[in-house]
Amino acid sequence: MTVAETELESQIRQRMLDWREVFKSKDVDGVMSFYADGDAFTAFDLMPPIEFSGGEMWRENWVAFFAAFDGPFEFEFSGMRVHASGELGFARLLARLAGTMNGQEVDFWVRTTNCFRLIGGEWLMVHDHVSMPTDFATGQTMTHLSPDKPFG
Repeated sequence: MTVAETELESQIRQRMLDWREVFKSKDVDGVMSFYADGDAFTAFDLMPPIEFSGGEMWRENWVAFFAAFDGPFEFEFSGMRVHASGELGFARLLARLAGTMNGQEVDFWVRTTNCFRLIGGEWLMVHDHVSMPTDFATGQTMTHLSPDKPFG
């Protein structure tokens, strides 16, 4: 790994940490400022549709997501790994979300991969992928898994 790549990875790691703080404040405009504009952005998320394409669709997702929470929530990262070279990079990590969502207490971990591109001198997400493991025998999402209990 070159010194330049190490610096790139550090920049992306900081972007992820900054994004996490804006996310915790439920600031839709702030969250959106981390994503590339228009069709340069796509996402695979936990809720439908199967693919989000473009910024406006993604913004509507965040408005609905934050509105579903009653009060503040906890949001933490674990095991972040970052790789970057040139104008492309990605971060992959586990993220924990806990709070009251739609009147129900939630506390679960998700897997996430965020792909970045250096656009106009700024690292912007061009793809956001969030998932949870599924038990194929039952079809149930395995929300009880965590970094401490990876197999339940």
